[in-house]
Amino acid sequence: MVAGCRTSGVLTASAIIARHQCKLISIHACELAGAAAMIKVYDGISPSGVEIARMVIPAVDSVEFDMHGVIAKNGLYFEKVSGDMAVSIEFQ
Repeated sequence: MVAGCRTSGVLTASAIIARHQCKLISIHACELAGAAAMIKVYDGISPSGVEIARMVIPAVDSVEFDMHGVIAKNGLYFEKVSGDMAVSIEFQ
């Protein structure tokens, strides 16, 4: 059986991804403007939660983090810190 997961869809701004306990599977990010970008993902529904991932995406590059099912007890929040990027977050 293949385990499936949900996706945030493509994000270009900070957003609540989930309001419930879930597993963070992966993060995909693509820089769009020719300058480095930074994102953060939190266990919670705001940037006051516990930071569980931080990515710096080099100019004109794509990055993937495999998070191996990290449990986010209080939901998932995506924060666009700097730059212009397209990001998707996969979770269960």
